[in-house]
Parts: sequence; structure tokens; C-alpha cells
Amino acid sequence: MRTLCTAETIMDEIEYARLYQELAAILNEFNLGWVAKEVADTVEIGKTIQERSPKRKTPLLKIEEYTAKEQLLMLIDAVEQATVNTSEMEDEIAYFLKVESETSPLGTKITFAANDAASAKTIEFTSNVTSPRNKQAIALKRLLEKLPSEPSNYATNAEIRSKLSNAVNPEFSDAAEQANIFDVYLFTILLKAIANEGGIIYYNTVLDDETPQYLTFRKSPGKIHGTAQPYTHAVVEFPGKPTLEVHLGVKVQGRAGVLHNCNLLILYEKEANMCRLLKREPRHSQVILAVKSLHSTSELKLEMAGSFIGLASDIRYEGGSYFISNSYSEPVAKLLTIARKKWEHNILPRATNDVNRLMYSFQTIFKDFKARN
Repeated sequence: MRTLCTAETIMDEIEYARLYQELAAILNEFNLGWVAKEVADTVEIGKTIQERSPKRKTPLLKIEEYTAKEQLLMLIDAVEQATVNTSEMEDEIAYFLKVESETSPLGTKITFAANDAASAKTIEFTSNVTSPRNKQAIALKRLLEKLPSEPSNYATNAEIRSKLSNAVNPEFSDAAEQANIFDVYLFTILLKAIANEGGIIYYNTVLDDETPQYLTFRKSPGKIHGTAQPYTHAVVEFPGKPTLEVHLGVKVQGRAGVLHNCNLLILYEKEANMCRLLKREPRHSQVILAVKSLHSTSELKLEMAGSFIGLASDIRYEGGSYFISNSYSEPVAKLLTIARKKWEHNILPRATNDVNRLMYSFQTIFKDFKARN
């Protein structure tokens, strides 16, 4: 039976619930309703509580509801993921392209395309575009942090709307588009790891007839040999070793004869050339490294780890497969660890230790590749 609460506590919960609904309504105005939806899905599942006893080795688990205040805090964190963290990824991508353009004709734009030209979207990544948006996102974060405090500190809806309108890039405000930005951010981390291990990197397109002027990536995993767009990949050369290719969003054939989606993929160039020639998908035996990424503004769900474990069991790569996310979940981390799978969570520009650990893990893959070949 529920314990009776004081009038003050009831009023607090009502106020937190009201603020939650108001913030969710504002997010809808800016095409960010999916952020509130991800939080609502987590709230519906509830939080797992461990009950420990000296008489039991394994704690008993029970599910409790989130309080109204906890729900508001979760929504505020989710908005931070969709604004501050995404804008910081933009900044990192802009810096990466600036450095690359100093030694190659690669420009500061990235095109995200499906199989038809009408759906292609080109976004510019330069610091003079990304930095102001990041400053607005940080200001929004500070504004939202006032919401759970004293009533006198509550930000007004007008203030939140103003900051939010300047903090979100309207070019990629939906969940799938932000996931694409996360994949490109991981792409930059991977290429830095390759460069740290002495790899020489240049870029080519699926058409293989010219050096690209800017990067073109798939909006969702597709055929490595698809020519609907001049999809770009990185070519990697280590002295005296087989040439490799790095792709975003392609499918790979597993041992069971089914195709799996890979957000990032490194395979032998010889295999990639055969795929383009014969119009088939890469074989898992010719893959060095694969990444399954997941961008989420809320806590990761356990079934996501289960899906990855199933995928990893059907695909065996030389360097292994990774489950990488910008978010976190203790149960997901525990399950992946027990299953002995490679994973990294909280991969964000500000999470320096986590990002460095991921980069060093990638570097180990290439160190072993050079020793093996």
C-alpha cells in the first residue's frame, strides 16, 4: 500500500509533472518530440532496484516507478544529449574536416543520401557555424538545470524556446539524422586511431573514378556496391600490408547466410573490389572490424544488447565487433561484459577518458593487423 505524502510533497510532484509536460510540449514544437518519446519509453519500463541481504548471494530485483522529479531530470538530460552533445560532435567533425582539407581536396561539407537524389541532404561543418550553436546549447543546458530547483529559479517557456531554437541544427533534428552525426563522429575517432598507428589515409567513392570533393555517406545501411550516389569510403595503407577500406552504413554476410547492418566497417580492399565487381555483399571472413552503434537520448534498453550479442555470434571478425553508444545502461554493460563482447558507452566529446579508451582499443586492432599480415 502506498504511503501517504504530505501536501507539500504532493504539490512538488504535481509541479514537477507540470514542468515535464510543458518541456515535452516545447520539444514537439521544434521537431524534437522523439526525445520526449525515448524518455517516456524508459519511464514506462520503470527502474530496477536491487534488494541485498547477507543471507543471499544474489540480490533480489524489483521494479519501481520513477518519481515525477526523476522523470523531469531524465528529460533534461535527454535534451542535453540532443543539443549540447550533438553540437559538440559537430564541432569535432568540423575540426576533423579542417585538418583533412589541409592535405587533401576534401571540403567542409558532408552529404547524407539514400538511394534517390531527392532525399540527399548536404550539411556544412565549419567552426563558425557549429561553435555559436554549441554556445547556445550550453546556455540552454544551464537554463534547464534551474527547473528542478526553487520556484523562483524556474526558467520561463519563452526563454527555453529562444535558446532551443538556436541550439538545434534544423538540418538534422530527428533521431535518425542525429544518429548519422554520431556515426560520422565515430568515423573520425577510428581514422585518428589509424593515423596514430602510422596508416596513410585517402578517400575514394564507390564509382572509383575520382577523388571526392566532399564526403557522401548513406543515411542507412545499404549495399557496398550501390552507385545511386557517389558514396565515400576511406582507403587505408600500412607500409607492406594489405590495403583496407573504411565504410559507413553497409551490410555484411554472416556465417548463417544472412545480412547484418554495420554502422562502421573495415575490410580488405581486395574483398571490397570483388563486391563492387560482382555486385555482392562482403563476407564476414574478410572483415577486420565492425561497429554496431546506437545513438540514444535516454537509457539504453536491455534488448539492444541482446540483439548485438546475437549479431556478434553470427559474425566473426579478425579484430572483433563493437557495440558503441553515446548513452549508458548498467544492465546493458553488465550483460555485454558477461557475454565477453567489446563495448563502449558514453562516447561523447567531453568524455575524454572513454573516447581515449575506445581509440586505444581501435589502435590495438591495427597493431595486431600489422603483426599478423
